Amino acid sequence: MYKSSFTVKILSGVLIIIALMVFRPLASIGLDEMPKFKDYVSSGNYFKCSIPAEWSVYDPGFGLSEEEKKVYGVTLFGPQNGSQVSSLISIHYYAPGNLLHKTMDEFIRIHAEPVFGLESEGESYSKVSQIKIAGRVAKTFERIDIRFIGKRAIKIPKVSIYEKFIVIPDGKAGGFYVLQLSVPVDIKNKYTGIFAETAKSFLPEI
Repeated sequence: MYKSSFTVKILSGVLIIIALMVFRPLASIGLDEMPKFKDYVSSGNYFKCSIPAEWSVYDPGFGLSEEEKKVYGVTLFGPQNGSQVSSLISIHYYAPGNLLHKTMDEFIRIHAEPVFGLESEGESYSKVSQIKIAGRVAKTFERIDIRFIGKRAIKIPKVSIYEKFIVIPDGKAGGFYVLQLSVPVDIKNKYTGIFAETAKSFLPEI
């Protein structure tokens, strides 16, 4: 009886050690891919959401102010992860009368369709579809864009960029919100979950 009980304890201990050895790498992977988040509230209290805590906030340092443009929000840059282009998440409110896009439909048309209706080599566009965000009917679409990098040369290096847009009406006189993910195609799987977390937390008009 004693030997049997002792053997069971040894086997149990071995199984626990094996489980810990397997769990730790998996836990580390999860933590690496899903960073910590913090609360963000736009100036003017037009919306709030959760954003990756350690991503860098873009500050242009010049140009028109948010109030002058009537566009409020934040642009965040994430790690490059070996790519030549940083990942980007932006969340903005385009107030009625803003200087960039007159209407939600205009924004979608410009970003969801190729210029002059002709796709360049390597580009692609998804159909615009409907989803619900914060209880509102929103529009979403994806595209693959081509970004040229580096200095001018005979053959300029280029990177394929995956972009996802979520466009949400504000329920007022033509204002709207835009959530955007922009990330190199070859590492997009590292960031789609982060963008989904931000979108899930989005609350307009506090």
